Amino acid sequence: MIIGNAGILRIILFVMGVAMLVITVSSLAKRKINESFSLVWGIISVALIVMGIIISPVEWNDYISTGGLFLILVIMFSIVYAAYFTSIRISQLTRENTELAIQVSLLNQENQRILNRLKEMTGLEIRDI
Repeated sequence: MIIGNAGILRIILFVMGVAMLVITVSSLAKRKINESFSLVWGIISVALIVMGIIISPVEWNDYISTGGLFLILVIMFSIVYAAYFTSIRISQLTRENTELAIQVSLLNQENQRILNRLKEMTGLEIRDI
């Protein structure tokens, strides 16, 4: 049985969807990506799996050559990789921003405690700048 470009496309969509789902779940488990991005990538993965099962581009063999299909797949993989890398980077920056906000809050609390203690010891009013 010879598989044409349409069959190759269906197989690649299905495999890509399964791989993206596995990568997304493992990234969530390793805390590389936050939950909202993980949900979006999970939905995209399931959509790719369903597309790989349902679509049947029968006449693609007449319009798209094997080289053209390869070019389309390379572009598609590049876009997905860039979007996934961006999602991971945004998740990391969001996590770092949250950690910095917590540290600033703790420093402000400690600063206030020190100012109150200094006021008790000296009896002088210290104004915040």
